[in-house]
Formats: sequence, C-alpha cells, structure tokens
Amino acid sequence: MIKAILFSLENCIKCNQTKELLSDRDDVEIVTFPHSINEWSNENLELAKSHDVFDELQKTAPVLWLDGEKKVGYLRIRKWLQDNK
Repeated sequence: MIKAILFSLENCIKCNQTKELLSDRDDVEIVTFPHSINEWSNENLELAKSHDVFDELQKTAPVLWLDGEKKVGYLRIRKWLQDNK
C-alpha cells in the first residue's frame, strides 16, 4: 500500500478544500503546518525536508506526497483522487 501524506498550511483555502476531499479517506495522513514558515517548529522543518516538499510549500500548498511522488496543488490532487478512487 502506498503511504500518502497531505502537507497543508493553516488558513489556506486550497488546503482546506483538499482536506474536505480527503475527509472520508483513511489512507492519507494529513499534516498541517503554520502558514508562515517563520512559525514552523524544527520538527515541521525536518518532516517537510525529509519528504522533499519544503521547496514546494514555500511557494504553494497543498502537496500530496505519495511514497516519494508529489502532487502539488489542489487541482492535481483532485485529479489524482478522481483517478484513484
């Protein structure tokens, strides 16, 4: 089974819309970081960097991490969900 993690930011409209799409799925872990990178804890930074999503989260969110593959942005994640019901 593919491990999936949704990296999202607080107070992010697209992140909240994506979380709603994933609300009935138990195969996706949802991680929410503070909106401002200056407020991230060391653990937040380590988690984002270890999954290679740090650069993307500085530019846009959400990011769906799928066992090393990334889907960046609401529309790409929604398409992935439609294709993988």
